[in-house]
Amino acid sequence: MNDGTSTSASARVREELGHPVIDADGHIQEYLPHLLEFLRDSLGQPLFDRYVSERSPLTAILGEQSDLEQRTRRRVPQSAWWGTPARNTLDLATSVLPRLLYERLDEFGIDFAVLYPTKAMGMAGVDREDMRLGLCQGFNRYAAEVYGRFADRLTVAGVIPMHRPEEAVAEIRSCHDLGLKVVGLPEGVLRPIAEPGAPSPWLIPGQTHWFDTFGVDTAYDYDPVWEALDELGMAATFHGGMGNLMPFTYTSVTNYVHNHVGFFADRMQKLCKSLFLGGVTSRFPQLNIAFLECGVGWACSLLMDLVEHWEKRNIDALRERLDPATIDWERLEELFLAYGDDAIAGQSSDELQQGMHSVPAVGVVPPELDEFAAAGIETKADIETRFVPRFYFGCEADDRAVAFAFSKANAFGATLRPIFSSDISHWDVEEMAGVVDEAHSLVRGGLLTDDQFRQFVFDNPARLFTERNPSFFEGTAVQAPVEGLRVGGMAR
Repeated sequence: MNDGTSTSASARVREELGHPVIDADGHIQEYLPHLLEFLRDSLGQPLFDRYVSERSPLTAILGEQSDLEQRTRRRVPQSAWWGTPARNTLDLATSVLPRLLYERLDEFGIDFAVLYPTKAMGMAGVDREDMRLGLCQGFNRYAAEVYGRFADRLTVAGVIPMHRPEEAVAEIRSCHDLGLKVVGLPEGVLRPIAEPGAPSPWLIPGQTHWFDTFGVDTAYDYDPVWEALDELGMAATFHGGMGNLMPFTYTSVTNYVHNHVGFFADRMQKLCKSLFLGGVTSRFPQLNIAFLECGVGWACSLLMDLVEHWEKRNIDALRERLDPATIDWERLEELFLAYGDDAIAGQSSDELQQGMHSVPAVGVVPPELDEFAAAGIETKADIETRFVPRFYFGCEADDRAVAFAFSKANAFGATLRPIFSSDISHWDVEEMAGVVDEAHSLVRGGLLTDDQFRQFVFDNPARLFTERNPSFFEGTAVQAPVEGLRVGGMAR
């Protein structure tokens, strides 16, 4: 389909770039009647009937259909509304019709697109195991069969359930067998607290569940999942909304913008530090991990926070400066007697001793004093090694904070790895044909150099998918330039 659209601003930008544009995170809108055929086959008729008679996972994400007074009483948050193109009927159709999307990619200025689901959001978070597995299997077959014939320009990510490692590994292998090259992982699993009701200011009164982010304090050993991804040459790409939603992130019952601003960044920050401190990048130093639709600004702050915490709380610093066993109690008493004034007036020797012993903030000491041990951090430089090369961050076209990834203020002077994410088919894209041009405005506005833009839209997405799978782009429209990039060296 041309209609003169090859002269779009994005197409003109692409013509002038001299390198491809790889979209690392666009979206499809699944055509529900067709998708349901696949779900019926994967679930079986009895379970399928139950599925269609209940709220779908996406409906649960979008929120209860109740009036404001009822939602206020129940504290049901305001969720997304008017979430797809409307006046632009062509874009609306493009979101759901794969051949139309395929034919318009040149108009968009996009050479290759990695696409994630929409209506399949939440499927990996269904509590009932046979329902959860059947839904994911059905969608993944839909993605492979409906979009497979367009593989030279686009690929759709499969959905992976993560309640238990074995179910994740099985579906990852199934996706690979189906020919799916990308899998979308949920950012966590909501699990019941074994003994709810413990008094703590960190828990909501009556809280019954906690959110498992697969790294620190995870309920299972997820190393088999990372092993399977590494073996099959797949990146671990995490997309918010695939499974359970993280509690306490949507709080307004009336204002979706209030709930949505910072939503993905908050969730992915928790996931990223959990995987890092849980040692995933230490044990699997070749596994690429992407956090999608969340920006990169928070990651710059997180890297700095990790460095600063290690400087003050590495095991040597703890023992040298903060171990209560190193307190010189005689010297402390001398200082109290010399400067205590009214605070210790009239106190007996025993009372003074008790008072002084109340000064140190000891708290509950964990069984492992070295909280960086699982991450394999022995020197400050190890933080850069475990963090910077392994993590990628999905940034949308209008995200000016992409420039932060290249800031000299970053810890170690490091350049983080943002990846271009169009988010086409969702409400935040005004015109599909305008996304690449909007992203390139970062160059025209002086926020990115031409080379940094190239890293954003080409080098980094290519690196994410090919470092462990050099054949990822074989047979695609970008095979030759990606091979040239690899031959020329991908380290920048």
